[in-house]
Amino acid sequence: MTPLPIADWRAALAGMETALAATLAGLDRYQTGWEGLLGQPAPAGEEVESPLTRLQDRLTAWDDRLTAAGELAAAVEHQLASAETAVGRWQERFTGWREMVQQGVVAAETPG
Repeated sequence: MTPLPIADWRAALAGMETALAATLAGLDRYQTGWEGLLGQPAPAGEEVESPLTRLQDRLTAWDDRLTAAGELAAAVEHQLASAETAVGRWQERFTGWREMVQQGVVAAETPG
């Protein structure tokens, strides 16, 4: 019977824990960024002469905020996609290990 790859399992679990901690830290940074964007009042401009100019300034400020929010969302999506890829690789490894263990158990139970 083949010995179980316990050291490999522990190393993979440690790697998963490290990656998940990094992902959570990244998400915390993004949350702080979102709160900063959403909590800021629209920048106050100089006194303007026409309501149309004032409206244009406000729309420009909102566009800037929306652009920053879009960039932040893209960064979060990238972070989550990376984590999903890593979890997929770990799942494949664990499936392979499980099959190897099951084959070892079946081979050990089979007489002869």
